Amino acid sequence: MGPLNCTANSLHILLRLLASKGIKNQQLPPMDLPADALFNSRSRIAVSQILRLLDWAQEQLPQENLALDYGLALALHQKAPFDTLAQACMQLREDNLLTQLFTLQQHNDGETCHIELHWRVHTALGGQPPAQALDVLVAWLHATCLPFISTAQHEIQLHLPQSIEQPQRYAAYAPLSIYGDAPYLAIQLPCRLLHSAADPRQQPQLEREQPPHPSLLITSKAANLLRSELPEPPSLEQLSRALGLSERTCKRRLQDCGTHYQKLLSELRLIQARDWLQRRVYNVTQLSAELGYSSVANFSKAFKKWCGSSPSQMYQVQKDSSANSVPQVNKQLSEVDA
Repeated sequence: MGPLNCTANSLHILLRLLASKGIKNQQLPPMDLPADALFNSRSRIAVSQILRLLDWAQEQLPQENLALDYGLALALHQKAPFDTLAQACMQLREDNLLTQLFTLQQHNDGETCHIELHWRVHTALGGQPPAQALDVLVAWLHATCLPFISTAQHEIQLHLPQSIEQPQRYAAYAPLSIYGDAPYLAIQLPCRLLHSAADPRQQPQLEREQPPHPSLLITSKAANLLRSELPEPPSLEQLSRALGLSERTCKRRLQDCGTHYQKLLSELRLIQARDWLQRRVYNVTQLSAELGYSSVANFSKAFKKWCGSSPSQMYQVQKDSSANSVPQVNKQLSEVDA
């Protein structure tokens, strides 16, 4: 098997990330790069060079989750690469960097989809996936799939082929149920998510610059931390501490993206509320309690202002739609039987 390569754009993203954390290009260790690697984003460089640079930088900044930050930054720099998760599984079987590293297998039982990513044995990278490579992949996968899974994260399990000594490290990058010591990297999720189209209304409205401002990295992590604890979210002070920031700096980072703590939390709650109403998971009273609202009236007022219709109206529409579909299904079944 030949060397594993990626475009120099991946290196440029890493260098910008390191610069935002205080490591400048002149401080970097010697690297065996093509002559045009630092100014030509299409130049090809070895993946092993990226991982060595990550390892070196992690030694310089032991308190940082650099590989996870890098995976998130890679996802934020790309356009949506697919329309559905089912399409993503097809694309990941084609020739790209990820399929040079892993083979993909998918198993469905009608309700649950099990996606396995088996590490290929590489001379340059070894017989087991490096921990840094896994962290990059986990953060990239979650951020890339977020438009499809943002309201169902509590239903998704991630199994990693390594022991997890500090599971809280993943909270800001992949707020999923994560298990270690698996035989391979695997994702278990409801089949209904495979064919759901990406919906921009599933995401908070944030100002995005190209290339993404470091504040977008912080705001994305803040949203993940809030998403996982919507009924009892961390306070702004607790959120800032979890992000390793002062409260003042955290506020400024959120403001850079056109939002603030209360707005971000409210949007995440209302996005989740709409999904549960549309799927009739809870009625309005139950939903208000599940999402930590102080009263049904406060929830209804916030939802109507945000969505344009009351939660009761949306719930009733979905209930009527479901009831009307039953006679149609029975009619189709009777026609088949005939």
